[in-house]
Amino acid sequence: MSIEDRLTRGIEIKETIPKAEIAFAFLKPDSLDDLPEIEKILNEHGLEIIYQEKVRLSGQTVDEIYKESKGEHFYEAMKGYLTKNDVIVLLVGGPGHEAQKTLLSLKKDGGKNGIIREKFQKIPPVSRETMDLWQKGEHPQQDQVSVIITQKNVMHTADSTEEALNSLKLILGPKFEGMKKKGNLPAELWDLFDDENKKQEL
Repeated sequence: MSIEDRLTRGIEIKETIPKAEIAFAFLKPDSLDDLPEIEKILNEHGLEIIYQEKVRLSGQTVDEIYKESKGEHFYEAMKGYLTKNDVIVLLVGGPGHEAQKTLLSLKKDGGKNGIIREKFQKIPPVSRETMDLWQKGEHPQQDQVSVIITQKNVMHTADSTEEALNSLKLILGPKFEGMKKKGNLPAELWDLFDDENKKQEL
């Protein structure tokens, strides 16, 4: 039963989801319609979408998820695009799998595009001249090129399980907290709130 079903029906859940079996991704704005086909690929690799939600990311969320890119010449254009357009957040499970590692390999594998990017990526051909100007921050349509290069590649995924859990807490935390209080949140996800609760106790 999906988390959404649990939330709607208020059913108490006793089982746990091991952290290693939890993964996070979000589909970028131009790839939302590809979700059904992407879900098929996930299923073929032992993964399942436990919960999905269309959201508009806040600036704070983008800053946290892309913190390693802050200060880059493309960052503000990318941030503006993500905060002005919907994405689909995915909580993915992989029973018996290192879910985040598997999901990451479907996006990018060994320095090359993984299955999902290879099939659904929408980046048009970019000339070497355009790329050179863009990398220098000197292209006459710098923001538009930034969006094309950074946001037409289907999805963002966390690089580790810890990053996945932090991202889920950041984006879906309030909803998960409500589910926890009702008793219908899978117990393993309770850890998403431990640090915050400990701070409040202090």
